[in-house]
Amino acid sequence: MTRRALLDDAVSALSDAGVEDARRTAEWIVEEATGADRAALYARPDVVVEPAEAALVARYVARRAAGEPVQYVLGHADFYGLRLAVTPDVLIPRPETEEVVEEALRRVQATGAPWVLDVGTGSGAIALAVKHERPDAEVFAVDVSPEALAVAASNAARLGLEVTFVGSDALRPAFAADVPPTFDLILSNPPYVPEAERASLQVEVRDHEPPSALFVPDADPLVFYRALAGHAGALLKPGGWLVAETHADLGRSVGALWAEAGLEDVDVLPDLAGRDRIAVGRRA
Repeated sequence: MTRRALLDDAVSALSDAGVEDARRTAEWIVEEATGADRAALYARPDVVVEPAEAALVARYVARRAAGEPVQYVLGHADFYGLRLAVTPDVLIPRPETEEVVEEALRRVQATGAPWVLDVGTGSGAIALAVKHERPDAEVFAVDVSPEALAVAASNAARLGLEVTFVGSDALRPAFAADVPPTFDLILSNPPYVPEAERASLQVEVRDHEPPSALFVPDADPLVFYRALAGHAGALLKPGGWLVAETHADLGRSVGALWAEAGLEDVDVLPDLAGRDRIAVGRRA
């Protein structure tokens, strides 16, 4: 079988399964299985693939067609120029979270050797992106899940980025005692999807990504933002920034909560699609 035939078969199978962007997904799968990049697939389409490569593509296609996210199928995702290993123990990093990192980095642009805390690190995406962009930063990353911390630590080791990982629950009142009280910046992409929205999510998200990283009780969808505001008072240096990703429908509520909690210069910024997704605030 040639590369062209292998790719065409994968596109057809994924399209028949109703997978969005079937061709690009098929390209990723064939690239992963054959080791050829996208340019090589199209520049040399008549190269004959090994039977083992064709079998691997078939397994990957079957998993994706059954609804498994392609990032879990391939075992990695790209975020802020970094390739990160991802497993079902961690949330798949999204492009909109890159905008949160960009905004946070702007807030400490003039701060030398900033101390940074990533709350709910998951795969380590935010913490590692910050450390990659600011090698002078002292970066701590916290998660309640030991499995997620293992994935994040593995990513850090593979990328050669020094981050301190801590197991702790951001909803515990004593959370602030688990890390140093000296941060210039706290970032977070906390769980923010109300439980009532579970049924409306794509099957790839609802049935495959870790629920603890996604959902919050309908009765208190701002529970993590309230906790972050409390931790900011204990952990941020005077003038330090708190930056977090928010649900598009809850951004203004997060901003009001943070202002009531005493944070200054509170704002809720839109993402590239114009949705309220980035909450910022500053300790007085």
